[in-house]
Amino acid sequence: MKATNLTYLASETKLFKPKNTDMIRFFSFAIGLTFCSIAFGQKITSTIVGNPKILYNEGGVVISSQLVTCNDASRHEIMNFELLSVKNNNDAPVAIKMKEDIYYDGACRTCDNYEYNFTLNLEAKELKSGSCDRDGHPALSIFSSMNDGYIKEKLTDTKLQVVRLH
Repeated sequence: MKATNLTYLASETKLFKPKNTDMIRFFSFAIGLTFCSIAFGQKITSTIVGNPKILYNEGGVVISSQLVTCNDASRHEIMNFELLSVKNNNDAPVAIKMKEDIYYDGACRTCDNYEYNFTLNLEAKELKSGSCDRDGHPALSIFSSMNDGYIKEKLTDTKLQVVRLH
């Protein structure tokens, strides 16, 4: 078969040939998708309020809390959280078991709830910290209050029971 016959067959079967308008549509769609993801995929911004507090300092493990205001613009929510930081100052790995007793408006809401028992494994010199993001470690972010929102309760006290496993 000659090359001219192949060209003739391809043109007869009307293979898809992208036109300039198809490419323009594709790039317009890609740019639009990028702008939408930027507009609707906003991160939560956080603002530190006050000074950190040391909640636990024993055997080279330090647990501190920091009040932070988290602004989620996409959901129109401004909430305050006590974000915990757990630092292993040792040269060896450490495992700790932690129970959080969290009080809202003077009443303990988590005292008899096993879901607030956590085990954390920390490598040597490792720091784990809470964040405003929803995908953070649940033990390290404690809801404090909501500004102008539907949740009226306010955090009044947090007590930690910490046991070092090794």
